[in-house]
Amino acid sequence: MMKHLGFILLLPALILSCRVSAQIDDKEVLMTIDGQKVTVGEFLNIYNKNNVQTEVADRKSMDEYLDLFINFKLKVRDAEMAGLDTVKSLREELAGYRKQLTPPYFVDKETLDMLVKEAWERMQYDLRASHILVRVDPMASAADTLAAYKKIQTALERARKGEDFGKLALELSEDPSARDREATSQRPFLRGNKGDLGFFTVFNMIYPFENAAYKTSKGQVSDIVRTNYGYHIIKVFERRPALGRAQVAHIFFQIPANAKAEDSLRIKMRADSVYQRYLAGEDFTKLVKEFSDDKGSAARDGVLPWFTCNRLVPEFMEVVYSLKPGEVSKPVLTSYGWHIIKMIDHKPIGSFENEEQDLRQRIEKDSRYSLTKSHLIAKLKKEYAFSENSKALADLLPLLDTNIFHAKWTVPSSKKLKKEIFSLAGQKYTLNDFANWLSKNQKKMQKADLGMYLKTKYKEYVDEQVVAYEDSRLETKYPDFGLLMKEYHDGILLFEITQKKVWDKAIQDTTGLLAFYESVKNNYMWPDRKEITRVQIRNIKDRKMADLLAKQVVEWINFADMTLTTMKEKILENDSTLIVDIERDKVAAGEESGADELTQPQSYSRKDETDESGRISLRIVVLNRLLPPMPKELDEVRGHVTAEYQNYLESEWIKKLREKYPVVVNREVFEKIKNQ
Repeated sequence: MMKHLGFILLLPALILSCRVSAQIDDKEVLMTIDGQKVTVGEFLNIYNKNNVQTEVADRKSMDEYLDLFINFKLKVRDAEMAGLDTVKSLREELAGYRKQLTPPYFVDKETLDMLVKEAWERMQYDLRASHILVRVDPMASAADTLAAYKKIQTALERARKGEDFGKLALELSEDPSARDREATSQRPFLRGNKGDLGFFTVFNMIYPFENAAYKTSKGQVSDIVRTNYGYHIIKVFERRPALGRAQVAHIFFQIPANAKAEDSLRIKMRADSVYQRYLAGEDFTKLVKEFSDDKGSAARDGVLPWFTCNRLVPEFMEVVYSLKPGEVSKPVLTSYGWHIIKMIDHKPIGSFENEEQDLRQRIEKDSRYSLTKSHLIAKLKKEYAFSENSKALADLLPLLDTNIFHAKWTVPSSKKLKKEIFSLAGQKYTLNDFANWLSKNQKKMQKADLGMYLKTKYKEYVDEQVVAYEDSRLETKYPDFGLLMKEYHDGILLFEITQKKVWDKAIQDTTGLLAFYESVKNNYMWPDRKEITRVQIRNIKDRKMADLLAKQVVEWINFADMTLTTMKEKILENDSTLIVDIERDKVAAGEESGADELTQPQSYSRKDETDESGRISLRIVVLNRLLPPMPKELDEVRGHVTAEYQNYLESEWIKKLREKYPVVVNREVFEKIKNQ
């Protein structure tokens, strides 16, 4: 689809390499081509592309450029007259380029900058928090939503009165990780966390949850927060300066899930004993290999991959925060067993300048990025005088049924659907418009409350129409974007018409190419050359055999009517173990070792080499004939002649275009450009 991209990007360089700064009105008409207006802005946009600001354009270069620019526009006009701008594949390609270029126009840059700054500030701290979750679907009915809210409100009241948060999570949280989960055939026993989420930092949690956590002080419980999972309350237990990234090694002593008290004690004593051996001077790596139950990391001297604060259980992380590179901890207990931890290395958070680009990229992939679009939509609604009659939605609700969750709903006939539901930039949108959009975009999904479904889809529809209207105005609202799309449009047409009129024709028109070759062949001459026969024979057993073979070769080449294949066979009759290469060639001076000194036909040169085993390699060059200067054959210069033929076809094409399409240049405007 994007086959023309490289050609389009090269367009400015193909035209000329100069630069001028526009001080006159970009909308002034510089010229008309076949009655079509070309503005100063379009002319200078391409003129200035890919050129250095400090380069000064002289009057001569500007005149040269004008001529090239006219040729370029004439070709584009010819493509339009040939209907290439209506070809489906080319229209789709242009639409594809446009789709790639538009995303930056649908982002509120102020919001994006705010999110980057916010993320940077949050990166400076790691939090440890617990939560209680009451599940409720985003499209749940009002009654179900209210019931969930009352339940989480009760949890909040009890938590703020001082009840133990872990016990409350065990009792009320609908997050399965809060309680122990027995082993199954698919997974091992999982110990409940009582709501404890461990340590986390920016981007580790969904954005609304992250917001609530970072806005809650240490030791406090957050207000109720809604996410796609339901309602949460969050208690923040720790707020530490950020770890950044760390790498540690550990010696691990596993405690089985079904271990008895005496077994657990024995494992602790084993960990303490190993730690004492380390303190006594034994090598940490040696102890890892001898004692660690984590065989995967033991094979790497106990070293774990680099991690951030949310990757390991909180008890482990509490110790990591306190270690400096090279330090080793006392045994620490986690839900998995005992660990002796050695800090290998630590990389703190970089400066804002170093982190900014990465933050922007991460935000673009995060749910919070939707804020840049929603804030832009809010601004566009104001700009385009958006007004709505949302109460009209009530007239559509009775016409909906659960078929819509099976993608089988059809729009019923109803006068109520003629009601206006909102207007945008003076354009009215009716309930019928919305209903038809619903029908077109319905998908199979889990059943939900119809009222919430309708409300959610209405917002989606409004947002889509606002964005679509803005999208339709990009070329006029942002002149630079309009000029860029014009470049892509013209570049695609230029490529296609040039391929048809010049490139493909030069390759496919064999008769025309041959006739053109005859007219220019004297431009492609061979110099004085020599036709030679080159013979190389290896693995000759002695000097006597080498002399015999040399004599035979020269006689056969000069006096026998023998093909090269027959000659090779005759040589091998002397000794089948010989390695023989024979070829005939035409060479110019300096191209062939052993040929330059040969001046008469039938003369020859000989070179012998002997290897360590005493075997001889024989190289003979025989001059067959002297060749005077002559034109190269078409097949020998086809690439060069084809390129020249293409240039010829293009120049002839331009002559016809100049005759076919009238060009009128406003010289007064052009002089303004030249003189600024």
